[in-house]
Amino acid sequence: MKNLLTIIALCFLWQVDAQTNPVTNLSWNHWYETPNNYFTLEWEEPNLPHDDLLGYNIYRENELFLFVTETSIYNVEEGSNCGGEDFFSYGDGEGFMAYVTAVYNPGEVESTPLGIEVDGILLTTDPNMVNINSLHPNPTVGILNIEGHGLSGILIFDMYGKLVKIAEPEPAIDLSNLSKGIYFIKLISENGGAVKKIILK
Repeated sequence: MKNLLTIIALCFLWQVDAQTNPVTNLSWNHWYETPNNYFTLEWEEPNLPHDDLLGYNIYRENELFLFVTETSIYNVEEGSNCGGEDFFSYGDGEGFMAYVTAVYNPGEVESTPLGIEVDGILLTTDPNMVNINSLHPNPTVGILNIEGHGLSGILIFDMYGKLVKIAEPEPAIDLSNLSKGIYFIKLISENGGAVKKIILK
């Protein structure tokens, strides 16, 4: 009986002393280099003392995205540890809250989450540098007419920033081979580029 009470007391003390500290210094960096959305989501290890640390859970809103043992997820020119731009494929691509929790042994206990706002897909250009009079019809069922001049290239991105089509600078482009949905068309000239949203029905 005495041994049982000792074990119960030790278990109680362990629970009281359990340290499941949250991560610290969570930061988000996001930039665009044609045609890629690059980003880093970084944090620092929880303050000591803490229990046996297994790694970290990354959430998009309340949806678990990934478990990692590093103190960051990233998509940069040199590579990615999280599936590239798939991190943005949540909701409508307009941005969301990301949360990071520390995961501890035993029992994969999670710390309190630390959150940060993640901006949506970036396609940053200067629309004043490209002379475009009209894109029509928009929405379109496939053929998109482009009225303008001085174009040197046309890029089509899906709503998550993935390049899905490269087109010659013609007066009309055929998008009928793409799935229905929201796309962004980047019109490139020697002076810069402009991005417009188009809807394919």
